[in-house]
Amino acid sequence: MAQNVIDILKQEHEMVLSQLSELSNKGTSNREQKYNSLKEKLMPHMIGEEQTVYPKLMESGMQEMALESIEEHNAVKTLLSQLDSASMSEEDVWVAKLTVIQENVKHHISEEEHIFPEMQQKMGSDELSNLGNRYEEAKRSAMPVAAR
Repeated sequence: MAQNVIDILKQEHEMVLSQLSELSNKGTSNREQKYNSLKEKLMPHMIGEEQTVYPKLMESGMQEMALESIEEHNAVKTLLSQLDSASMSEEDVWVAKLTVIQENVKHHISEEEHIFPEMQQKMGSDELSNLGNRYEEAKRSAMPVAAR
């Protein structure tokens, strides 16, 4: 049976927070590899939400949350772009930038998960499972070809 989109998102949120936490520690080994792994998971996650979850929120009367979430994603994408051009050899600067991303993501996840009960109330379990399938497909489409 298809997995409920809320369950999928919670699992992914937990994983991303864990990766961000590890990367924000000074002296992290294999930092570049771990950062690339984070982006390979985070970017499709954001694109999947934007293409499937947020349009559904708009249809369900939660436009404000959807629009704010899209803007939060835009902020994180901008910060990731800045981090991409920062030198990992300047660890203090790099970790400071990553910490700002971590704080933004924590805030975003907190707000997003706060509306999960309302989503469950407005959408039935079949609809949430269907949305889970559509979300997973959107993520697969957004992944780099080599990562599929």
